[in-house]
Amino acid sequence: SQGPSSERAHLSSAPRSFQRRRRDRCELLVPPYPRRHLRWRSLLKLAMAGVMTDDGGEQDKGELKYQESKQFHSEWFLCSAYDSEKSKRITFEIYGLDTQDMYHKAYDYTAFDQLFRFNAELMNPNRKEGRFHWIIERLGIETLNGKRELKLMPDPTEEVPSLPLYETQRKIPTGRMDLKERQKLREQMDMLDIRRAEKITMKRLAWKQRILAHIMRLKEEDKKRKEQVNEQIEQEKKKRLLMKEERERKEREDEARMEAIMNQRRKAVEVKEGRTEEQDEEEYRQLRARWRVLDADLARRLAEEKEQIERDRQARREAEEKKKQDALDIQARREAAWAARDERVRKKEKARIDAILEVKEARRRADKLAQERNKAYLQQLHVERQPIFQEQLERTRERERAKESEQEALERYKEKRALPKKVNKKGRKANSSTALEEKEEKPPEKPEKTEKLDKTEKPATKAKGKKKSAAKGDASETDAALTETDAEAPPVVGKKKVDTEKVLDAIEAKMRKEMEEARRREMKHRKREKRIQERDAARMEKENEHMAQVREEYRQNVTVKEAAAAERRLVMAERRKEELAAAERKRQERARLEKLREENVRRKQQQQLQALQTAIA
Repeated sequence: SQGPSSERAHLSSAPRSFQRRRRDRCELLVPPYPRRHLRWRSLLKLAMAGVMTDDGGEQDKGELKYQESKQFHSEWFLCSAYDSEKSKRITFEIYGLDTQDMYHKAYDYTAFDQLFRFNAELMNPNRKEGRFHWIIERLGIETLNGKRELKLMPDPTEEVPSLPLYETQRKIPTGRMDLKERQKLREQMDMLDIRRAEKITMKRLAWKQRILAHIMRLKEEDKKRKEQVNEQIEQEKKKRLLMKEERERKEREDEARMEAIMNQRRKAVEVKEGRTEEQDEEEYRQLRARWRVLDADLARRLAEEKEQIERDRQARREAEEKKKQDALDIQARREAAWAARDERVRKKEKARIDAILEVKEARRRADKLAQERNKAYLQQLHVERQPIFQEQLERTRERERAKESEQEALERYKEKRALPKKVNKKGRKANSSTALEEKEEKPPEKPEKTEKLDKTEKPATKAKGKKKSAAKGDASETDAALTETDAEAPPVVGKKKVDTEKVLDAIEAKMRKEMEEARRREMKHRKREKRIQERDAARMEKENEHMAQVREEYRQNVTVKEAAAAERRLVMAERRKEELAAAERKRQERARLEKLREENVRRKQQQQLQALQTAIA
């Protein structure tokens, strides 16, 4: 036996028309799985499914259009697509080759087209096989509430469907057969195609004969139908002709009857006109008499209406004059009230301005008094501070003198402690060196005088200051004494010397501190003076701004009131003008209406007179 690969090779080598004819007729189906799983009974039943037409279910499904095989849950199923043009439905059916289970899924044409409305390749309805393959790729079996159903999945399933394979050659059994039997069987197999072609030709001839018979039958039916139509048209024409003759006869009879009635009516009218001529004359005479009475009554009523209109016009004129006089009186009283109100407003504004000026004057006096008190207080502070400042200046001068004396003592100390210069006493420089030594020996006499002066002056100056300055003076005395002793005493080797550098550093630090304190106080004094001036300037500026704001508010109030009063006067003047214009327009309109009314009355009277004259004539 051959496997699936050899069967696929046979199918691929066969002509395509032969494959399609074999698939459509479904003579024998060979699925792509081993033959041992094949159940011939189910295959034969499924092979006959496409050609059975007696069963009602097969007629509902329609014609078999497409088949593929697909594996669902490890079981091979044969997937078929049926197209029913009668019910306009497409049915997908799968048949289990092992369990013989069958599942169906049906779509109508509209729903089936909607599945491919976004697929550019399968949007064309002519691509039926592609559409069927697309649906079978997405078919799946699901279990819902214990029942298995065929569903259309959104994406292709893992199982890929494949086309079924058909045999192109008959399998000839060779076991237990002799040569003649095999030859006979081979000849019978070869005759199958010849017989099939003969049967197809016979069926085509029969089909053509049936078509020709059907066409002839249709022609005969059309000929009979046209003859029946012509007969009906002739009958209808005769019927309409009879109806027309009957209608014309009835019209002639109606015209004759109407002519007789009109003759009788004319005779009756002539008789009646002759009988009622005298009655008409009497009625006209009575009518003219009634018209004369009505005309007299109308003339009387018109005269009364005219008098009433004149009286009403006079009354309206008097009322308008009275209204104008009242309006003038009211306007006069209104202007008097406005003048009184303006006077009251002016008095109130004047009183308010006077009160503001009094407050301003009181504030000015208070500010002047405060300035005078501040000046007096500052003068008093100046008088009280002046002795302190004088003492401070005196102490400052004393400190400066002490600093100068300390500086001189330091210079003397350095001069005494300095090493003598080495003089060359040999040769021609001997005389010059001796002269220089004499000059150098003379100056040391002056520092003794300064030292004496320092000793006599320092206690007197230091006694004038405070305790702190006295302490500082004592320190300076001790320093001067140490300096003097150091200057008088000869240098001794091995003895401890006084640390003059530390003393000088302490004095310098003290002087620097005092100078920094004086500078800080001077800076604070300047800042205080500057702050006082700034505050005075800010106060004056604030006062000026306040007064300017008060003046501006007063001017704005006066301006607003004057503008409001002027606007009010303009509005009243415009209103008076509008009232006068409206009164003038009303008067003109009334005059126009009176004139129009008089013309209408005159025209109506003339029409009535003409009507009376015509009636009398």
